[in-house]
Amino acid sequence: MALDGITLHGIKREIQEKLTGGWVRKIYQPRSELVTVNVWNGDNFKLLISCGEDFRIQLTDLDFDNPQEPPPFTMLLRKHLSGGKITRITQRGLDRVLRISVGVKDGEGDGENDIERKDLYVELMGRNSNLFLVREGKIIGTLKEKQSWKRSVSRGDKYQFPPGQDKVNPFELRKEEFYEFLGPDGPVWRNLLNNIEGIGPTLAREIAVRAEVPPEQKKLSETDREVLWKATNEFFDKLASGEFTPLVYQEDGKPVEFSPIKLESYSDRQEISFDTLGGALDHYYGVKESGFEIEELRKEIATTLDDELQRVEGALKNVEEQIRRSKNREKLKETGDIILTNLSQLEKGLEKVELDDPYEEEGKKEVDLDPSLTPEENAQRYYERYKKLKRGRKKLDRRKKSLKRELKYLKNLEEQCEEAETVEGLARIEGELKEKGYIEEEVESSDQGEAGGPKEYWVKGYKVLVGRNARQNDNIVREASRDDLWFHIRNYSGAHVVVVTDGRPDQVPEEVIVKAAQLAAANSKARGAEKATVSYTQVKYVDKPKGAKPGLVQITNESTITVSPEEVIS
Repeated sequence: MALDGITLHGIKREIQEKLTGGWVRKIYQPRSELVTVNVWNGDNFKLLISCGEDFRIQLTDLDFDNPQEPPPFTMLLRKHLSGGKITRITQRGLDRVLRISVGVKDGEGDGENDIERKDLYVELMGRNSNLFLVREGKIIGTLKEKQSWKRSVSRGDKYQFPPGQDKVNPFELRKEEFYEFLGPDGPVWRNLLNNIEGIGPTLAREIAVRAEVPPEQKKLSETDREVLWKATNEFFDKLASGEFTPLVYQEDGKPVEFSPIKLESYSDRQEISFDTLGGALDHYYGVKESGFEIEELRKEIATTLDDELQRVEGALKNVEEQIRRSKNREKLKETGDIILTNLSQLEKGLEKVELDDPYEEEGKKEVDLDPSLTPEENAQRYYERYKKLKRGRKKLDRRKKSLKRELKYLKNLEEQCEEAETVEGLARIEGELKEKGYIEEEVESSDQGEAGGPKEYWVKGYKVLVGRNARQNDNIVREASRDDLWFHIRNYSGAHVVVVTDGRPDQVPEEVIVKAAQLAAANSKARGAEKATVSYTQVKYVDKPKGAKPGLVQITNESTITVSPEEVIS
């Protein structure tokens, strides 16, 4: 159920007992609408405040992944509340608004006058839920910077409570007014909900069920009113005495409702009891958090796949257009033939001439010439352009084939991503994308010094560079000399390895080639194999296709060598 004022009253008592007098240690913001506050009060406690769809406040044992860069609101909370002491936690009646007061030392002194009070106002109002940091009645910052209920929530403005709902305090309810709002205008549960402070739809229905009056009934007899009055009084008398029984109700093994009390209206569901409301909420929302984690991960993977699919589809379209244009290459060869066939009619200095076309019966062809070249040189120029396009066509055909394979692979992953139902299944897809260079691996801060550049080795006086990720693989190839040697494992993903040859690739000793190949094998997915085949060639034969993903290259004139990855140098 959505958090109501009665449940919040019980939660307030729990956090009041555990956190009052405690010290604010750490503040995090795992998601845009979720804040956690670590408090030390003889033990470590974690306060969760959610202003999203699952709006609530509670003590929690759930773990969350925090962003590497704290959001601005987190930094604001840390600046004003870190090291502060929680002095008071209050609720506005049975409304869904809590105030958490924190005393924070201001200045260098130790006296009471050096303690400044700052307040966190937690408003749990469905889609209008929000969290305010307030000092001396004025707003310092908000979790969600928006206008709501026609009041200003800008920094520097006076904090104003959201408008009250003009409902009756259930602990001060009089029989006469109770009878008044049990009119025929709506179902009984709706009349209870609209007029009694602190209850939500679930508890409003529960009161009717306890009175054995159908919750949807509109016309009420005097007897119905009497039993409803009695059930309502008994209900709130128990709550006034602090008689909370935190429960979660399940159906088919999945949580469907939580409650601060036993619900007769859910007697047909599996019932699980907890010592605290925080524990009940952890159980109820733990499944939802898992679902949230799944959807967040799915969204991240889907975004990556969508970007890569657009890149590959764009590159494929470009390659197909280049192939279409290259089909005219035979015309260039024919033009060269026509020039050589008609040499006796040509001389240097001509720009355009009409010549007999041996490829057409009794045909003529207008030919463009470079006046600065001889007829023979003009013919050679056409032949060279023909050969270049012919060589390029082979590359384009290979590139097209490669892009089609990649497109099929990415679409297959996209289907797997849509069908995955567990974090583990999505993590496997994410790992595969990282392995193939679509997602760059994040480097832990403790390793950043080491991982700032490629690994360096020296073998027989030759520098050997090994890329640590797809970006570095691109960089070491881009920065290498055309005569340096390039190595990569065959048929597996792995590091790019470059041997710096100082312009003498033919003089690199066999031992250096073997060791470089071992490094390529050891820094690949074939590292556990007994033997692995490594391709190598000069960097000038390594081509980075335009628009290709990081780490992807095409090579020609390759040689291969078989090595044992275990024999890698240290």
